[in-house]
Amino acid sequence: MAPKPGSVSGIAVFRLVGQGFGLPVEDVREVVPVAWLDRPPHLSSMVEGILNLGGQAVPVLRLDRLLGLEDGCYGLDASVLIMRPRPEGGTFGLLVEHVDSVREMSAFAAMGLPPGQSFNDCLVEVLERDGKAVNLLAWDRILLEQERERLVEFQDRAQARLAELAELAESGS
Repeated sequence: MAPKPGSVSGIAVFRLVGQGFGLPVEDVREVVPVAWLDRPPHLSSMVEGILNLGGQAVPVLRLDRLLGLEDGCYGLDASVLIMRPRPEGGTFGLLVEHVDSVREMSAFAAMGLPPGQSFNDCLVEVLERDGKAVNLLAWDRILLEQERERLVEFQDRAQARLAELAELAESGS
């Protein structure tokens, strides 16, 4: 269910292609610095790669491409937002250019956004703070159900590959 500004306690604010975006802190499990990502063949253009996060295979998605923006510029201050798994499964990361802050929702003013302004209504509100706009996204609306299902299958295959590598390392082969 998409977040309602009144039901969100805080916003993780980040930059993407020169614009401010935010996700409810309730949807973000953790923020990790950009790291080396495995890039198996035949990856979708929306997947930047696979992050090995403590033995868990986490597909890292290109949020810029999912939102139909121009390609972002990812430097040393880029981060991966590890999203909380949904009940239907899958843990995913979102590649962002820079995480600016985490702020209480009360620090923002809702500017009002009519429905139908974005694909699948994933943009739920435009917030303002200190004269700057922050586009509030709904994590459960960024991916279509079919995309999520395929990504969960892909994550399962990547997890199996990691398990095989761990077995090889333990056996000394």
